[in-house]
Amino acid sequence: MKRKKKANKQGSITKTKKSKPYWVRVTDSRTGKRKSLGMYETRTKAQEVLNAYLVNPYEIDNSKIIFSEVYNLFIKNQKEMVSKATLESYQNSYKRCEPLYNLIFREIKAPQMQQVLNSLKISVATKKITKTFLTTLFNYGMELEIIAINRAKYIKLPKAVEQKDKNIFSDYEIKKLWENVTLQWVDYILIMIYTGMRIGELVGLKKENIDLLQGFINGGNKTEKGKHRQIPIHKDIYRIIEKLYKESPTDYLLYNKKWIFKKKEKENKPLRINFFREHFYKTLEMLGMNHKPHDCRKTLSTLMSRQQLTTTAITDILGHESIETTNKFYIKTDKENLKAEMNHIKFYTDENETTN
Repeated sequence: MKRKKKANKQGSITKTKKSKPYWVRVTDSRTGKRKSLGMYETRTKAQEVLNAYLVNPYEIDNSKIIFSEVYNLFIKNQKEMVSKATLESYQNSYKRCEPLYNLIFREIKAPQMQQVLNSLKISVATKKITKTFLTTLFNYGMELEIIAINRAKYIKLPKAVEQKDKNIFSDYEIKKLWENVTLQWVDYILIMIYTGMRIGELVGLKKENIDLLQGFINGGNKTEKGKHRQIPIHKDIYRIIEKLYKESPTDYLLYNKKWIFKKKEKENKPLRINFFREHFYKTLEMLGMNHKPHDCRKTLSTLMSRQQLTTTAITDILGHESIETTNKFYIKTDKENLKAEMNHIKFYTDENETTN
């Protein structure tokens, strides 16, 4: 084999008879021992690796650590430093980065991460969250001296495109949901459509905030008005809510009816938002539907507008501050009128009605 001689402490490139013939080695400045930086197909690539090390020497024992291993170290480090919600966000973002799992961390380039994000069928907002995760993870890699530069910061995000056509649930889809209402999670999706509640609002809804006698759900979140709103329980879903109210073993309306771990049944906690979202998508996919959770609010909003509910009723039910700027100050509707307007909404057409 032929050796490419270099000055002392400048490392060496040795040509071997292996499939990747160019072997790069350097002297570890801490131990004085010779260490390998890997085998490469071309001398040019081998030289690049050697030059990168000489410019920014790194911990050689970490030079072959892969993406998933750095992530595991990162999560252990973050557990006591960030909130549970932030930790869950990191975990969800990591799941989107599966193509990177087994790649050597220090060799991952920006175009590879860009390709992963480009291939994801998710919103621009979620892509932004994923980029933030990668940037944070690569910052951690710099702290460990595995890398010298954070390539994740070069990831480019697409421009947010305003969706012209609202992807609301069709008449056919709502009827199909009712036909499958006995399936786990379908009743929860129907509640979202009929109340316009967000996932966080629904999973956090306590039974003490449900007035079955008068037929109202009290409260929500996000806006100040939303926190104090009163949502009339539509006559179509009254029985669903009443049944859940009586059967829920927790203080919350929603609960997992099929816990794998029995001890979970005794935990008086709301369902996790991400857990709910996961089952939302799985259930609709099983029924051949493609919707996001926010499409439930869009559906209710669209139906109320089409069926000419007053703008005041719409803002009261959805908990919006206003539909337009001029509606910022208004008189709140009477509860009974609000309930009557809600019950006038037809979410789907009964086949018997169309044939009469």
